[in-house]
Amino acid sequence: MLCLTSRAFAYTITGAELQSIALDALENALAERGEFRRHEIFFTQSPPDVKLPDGAVDVQAYLPAQISYVSMTPVRLIIAVNGRTYRTVSFTTSVKVYDAVIVANHDLRIEIPVTAADFHIAEVPVDGRNEFVKDVADISGLVPHRFIRAGSPVTRSYFQQPVAVNSGQHVNIIIKYRGVRAVAKGIVMTRGRIGALVKVKNETSEKILTAKVIDSQTVEVSL
Repeated sequence: MLCLTSRAFAYTITGAELQSIALDALENALAERGEFRRHEIFFTQSPPDVKLPDGAVDVQAYLPAQISYVSMTPVRLIIAVNGRTYRTVSFTTSVKVYDAVIVANHDLRIEIPVTAADFHIAEVPVDGRNEFVKDVADISGLVPHRFIRAGSPVTRSYFQQPVAVNSGQHVNIIIKYRGVRAVAKGIVMTRGRIGALVKVKNETSEKILTAKVIDSQTVEVSL
């Protein structure tokens, strides 16, 4: 909020002054939410000059609870003279926030493991909703579950573990029961990724078990 005092009957508060008040309000709102990354604020239109009667002038800026980094953010300025609302001015702004994140060097295909060579660091606009990956180690060895275009920043949600076991594959079954650990041979009946549950048949007992995939050679059953 900024308070101004008029000096004449036809005092004018300029559009530039109104814009400055809105800019301060936006900067304060960003700071309050802990947003200190590089950002730019654009006004989609210039506020008009407003002629005011004599008196004490008070201007208050009102913003939405959440400032969008993607769509327009409305700003409403209420101009009061001697404690009474005199004029309301509304307009929109565009807030762009930038961050240094990893970006795809080329198109990334579904189910193809990624490495550090597939990315570079670049400062790009972020949307305020997704947490983009900053360290390629966070996704190294994973595979995209969606097509990713060259130049796109990525989130962890774009990736998943690769398929580790396939139907018909022979694996070691680690069986844990009341503190006892045993190992048996088995055959995978459903494909699965690391950490996922699959059906596996014990080759000796031919019993069908539900097991967790540990790696490409091992599954684990807890009884």
